[in-house]
Amino acid sequence: MSRITSVTQAATIIVVLISSTVAQTPTTALDSCRDDLDGLRKAAAEASDAAEDANSKRDDFDDCRRDPEVHDLMGDNCKSLDSDYQSALSDLESEMDDVDSRLHSVQDSCDYVFTANKLTSSEAAQQRLENAQRRLCASYRRLVDSGASHDTVLQMCKAHTGDQWCRQCLGLK
Repeated sequence: MSRITSVTQAATIIVVLISSTVAQTPTTALDSCRDDLDGLRKAAAEASDAAEDANSKRDDFDDCRRDPEVHDLMGDNCKSLDSDYQSALSDLESEMDDVDSRLHSVQDSCDYVFTANKLTSSEAAQQRLENAQRRLCASYRRLVDSGASHDTVLQMCKAHTGDQWCRQCLGLK
Protein backbone atom coordinates (compact mmCIF):
# COMPACT_ATOMS: atom_id res chain seq x y z
CA MET A 1 0.00 0.00 0.00
CA SER A 2 2.79 2.44 0.81
CA ARG A 3 4.36 1.67 -2.56
CA ILE A 4 1.14 2.63 -4.36
CA THR A 5 0.97 5.79 -2.26
CA SER A 6 4.56 6.65 -3.21
CA VAL A 7 3.90 6.03 -6.91
CA THR A 8 0.72 8.08 -6.71
CA GLN A 9 2.54 10.91 -4.97
CA ALA A 10 5.37 10.76 -7.53
CA ALA A 11 2.85 10.80 -10.39
CA THR A 12 1.06 13.74 -8.80
CA ILE A 13 4.33 15.65 -8.42
CA ILE A 14 5.26 14.93 -12.06
CA VAL A 15 1.83 16.10 -13.27
CA VAL A 16 2.14 19.28 -11.20
CA LEU A 17 5.65 19.95 -12.52
CA ILE A 18 4.64 19.30 -16.13
CA SER A 19 1.52 21.43 -15.74
CA SER A 20 3.42 24.32 -14.21
CA THR A 21 6.12 24.08 -16.89
CA VAL A 22 3.54 24.01 -19.68
CA ALA A 23 1.61 26.83 -18.06
CA GLN A 24 4.76 28.99 -17.78
CA THR A 25 6.21 28.26 -21.23
CA PRO A 26 3.90 30.54 -23.24
CA THR A 27 4.48 33.40 -20.79
CA THR A 28 8.24 32.93 -20.92
CA ALA A 29 8.20 32.68 -24.71
CA LEU A 30 6.00 35.74 -25.01
CA ASP A 31 8.24 37.66 -22.61
CA SER A 32 11.25 36.81 -24.74
CA CYS A 33 9.36 37.62 -27.92
CA ARG A 34 8.26 40.98 -26.49
CA ASP A 35 11.80 41.79 -25.34
CA ASP A 36 13.25 40.92 -28.74
CA LEU A 37 10.59 42.96 -30.54
CA ASP A 38 11.38 45.91 -28.27
CA GLY A 39 15.09 45.50 -29.08
CA LEU A 40 14.22 45.41 -32.78
CA ARG A 41 12.17 48.60 -32.42
CA LYS A 42 15.08 50.36 -30.73
CA ALA A 43 17.54 49.09 -33.35
CA ALA A 44 15.22 50.27 -36.13
CA ALA A 45 14.99 53.72 -34.51
CA GLU A 46 18.80 53.92 -34.31
CA ALA A 47 19.07 52.83 -37.95
CA SER A 48 16.56 55.49 -38.90
CA ASP A 49 18.64 58.12 -37.10
CA ALA A 50 21.77 56.84 -38.88
CA ALA A 51 19.96 57.07 -42.24
CA GLU A 52 18.94 60.64 -41.47
CA ASP A 53 22.55 61.50 -40.54
CA ALA A 54 23.88 59.88 -43.74
CA ASN A 55 21.33 61.80 -45.79
CA SER A 56 22.38 65.07 -44.16
CA LYS A 57 26.08 64.31 -44.76
CA ARG A 58 25.33 63.45 -48.40
CA ASP A 59 23.53 66.78 -48.80
CA ASP A 60 26.53 68.61 -47.30
CA PHE A 61 28.89 66.78 -49.65
CA ASP A 62 26.66 67.46 -52.67
CA ASP A 63 26.45 71.16 -51.73
CA CYS A 64 30.24 71.28 -51.49
CA ARG A 65 30.69 69.71 -54.92
CA ARG A 66 28.14 72.10 -56.47
CA ASP A 67 29.46 75.24 -54.80
CA PRO A 68 32.94 74.65 -53.30
CA GLU A 69 33.61 78.37 -52.83
CA VAL A 70 30.87 78.51 -50.20
CA HIS A 71 30.83 74.98 -48.74
CA ASP A 72 34.44 73.72 -48.91
CA LEU A 73 35.35 75.20 -45.54
CA MET A 74 38.38 72.91 -45.12
CA GLY A 75 39.76 73.81 -48.55
CA ASP A 76 40.41 70.14 -49.32
CA ASN A 77 38.25 69.78 -52.44
CA CYS A 78 35.40 68.44 -50.28
CA LYS A 79 37.41 65.38 -49.15
CA SER A 80 36.55 65.89 -45.48
CA LEU A 81 32.85 66.10 -46.28
CA ASP A 82 33.12 63.01 -48.47
CA SER A 83 34.89 61.23 -45.62
CA ASP A 84 32.13 62.30 -43.21
CA TYR A 85 29.53 60.98 -45.66
CA GLN A 86 31.36 57.65 -46.14
CA SER A 87 31.66 57.29 -42.38
CA ALA A 88 27.94 57.96 -41.96
CA LEU A 89 27.17 55.33 -44.61
CA SER A 90 29.35 52.87 -42.73
CA ASP A 91 27.53 53.69 -39.49
CA LEU A 92 24.19 53.18 -41.25
CA GLU A 93 25.26 49.82 -42.59
CA SER A 94 26.39 48.77 -39.12
CA GLU A 95 23.02 49.80 -37.69
CA MET A 96 21.27 47.84 -40.45
CA ASP A 97 23.35 44.79 -39.54
CA ASP A 98 22.10 45.21 -35.96
CA VAL A 99 18.48 45.40 -37.21
CA ASP A 100 19.08 42.22 -39.22
CA SER A 101 20.55 40.43 -36.22
CA ARG A 102 17.68 41.50 -33.99
CA LEU A 103 15.20 40.42 -36.64
CA HIS A 104 16.68 36.93 -36.48
CA SER A 105 16.31 37.00 -32.68
CA VAL A 106 12.66 37.97 -33.07
CA GLN A 107 12.10 35.11 -35.49
CA ASP A 108 13.61 32.66 -33.00
CA SER A 109 11.89 33.90 -29.85
CA CYS A 110 8.50 34.59 -31.45
CA ASP A 111 8.59 31.39 -33.51
CA TYR A 112 7.75 33.34 -36.66
CA VAL A 113 9.55 33.37 -39.98
CA PHE A 114 9.54 36.61 -41.95
CA THR A 115 9.41 36.19 -45.70
CA ALA A 116 11.18 39.41 -46.68
CA ASN A 117 14.67 37.88 -46.66
CA LYS A 118 15.05 34.60 -48.48
CA LEU A 119 18.67 34.10 -47.38
CA THR A 120 19.54 31.18 -45.17
CA SER A 121 21.04 32.06 -41.81
CA SER A 122 24.51 31.06 -43.02
CA GLU A 123 24.11 33.17 -46.19
CA ALA A 124 22.96 36.13 -44.10
CA ALA A 125 25.92 35.65 -41.72
CA GLN A 126 28.30 35.52 -44.68
CA GLN A 127 26.77 38.69 -46.08
CA ARG A 128 27.15 40.46 -42.71
CA LEU A 129 30.79 39.36 -42.55
CA GLU A 130 31.48 40.65 -46.06
CA ASN A 131 29.78 43.95 -45.24
CA ALA A 132 31.85 44.31 -42.06
CA GLN A 133 35.06 43.58 -44.00
CA ARG A 134 34.10 46.16 -46.64
CA ARG A 135 33.50 48.78 -43.92
CA LEU A 136 36.82 47.92 -42.27
CA CYS A 137 38.65 48.23 -45.57
CA ALA A 138 36.99 51.60 -46.23
CA SER A 139 38.23 52.77 -42.81
CA TYR A 140 41.79 51.74 -43.62
CA ARG A 141 41.59 53.53 -46.97
CA ARG A 142 40.32 56.68 -45.25
CA LEU A 143 43.38 56.57 -42.99
CA VAL A 144 45.63 56.51 -46.06
CA ASP A 145 43.58 59.31 -47.66
CA SER A 146 44.00 61.40 -44.51
CA GLY A 147 47.78 61.19 -44.78
CA ALA A 148 48.84 58.02 -42.95
CA SER A 149 51.52 56.05 -44.79
CA HIS A 150 50.60 52.81 -46.54
CA ASP A 151 53.16 50.95 -44.41
CA THR A 152 51.69 52.23 -41.14
CA VAL A 153 48.14 51.38 -42.17
CA LEU A 154 49.27 47.99 -43.47
CA GLN A 155 50.86 47.18 -40.10
CA MET A 156 47.69 48.28 -38.28
CA CYS A 157 45.59 46.14 -40.58
CA LYS A 158 47.82 43.09 -40.28
CA ALA A 159 47.52 43.25 -36.49
CA HIS A 160 43.83 42.35 -36.88
CA THR A 161 43.54 40.48 -40.18
CA GLY A 162 45.66 38.58 -42.67
CA ASP A 163 48.47 40.06 -44.75
CA GLN A 164 46.89 39.08 -48.06
CA TRP A 165 43.54 40.64 -47.21
CA CYS A 166 45.21 43.86 -46.03
CA ARG A 167 47.31 44.13 -49.18
CA GLN A 168 44.29 43.54 -51.38
CA CYS A 169 42.24 46.09 -49.44
CA LEU A 170 44.93 48.75 -49.71
CA GLY A 171 45.73 47.92 -53.34
CA LEU A 172 49.30 46.82 -52.55
CA LYS A 173 51.21 43.97 -54.13
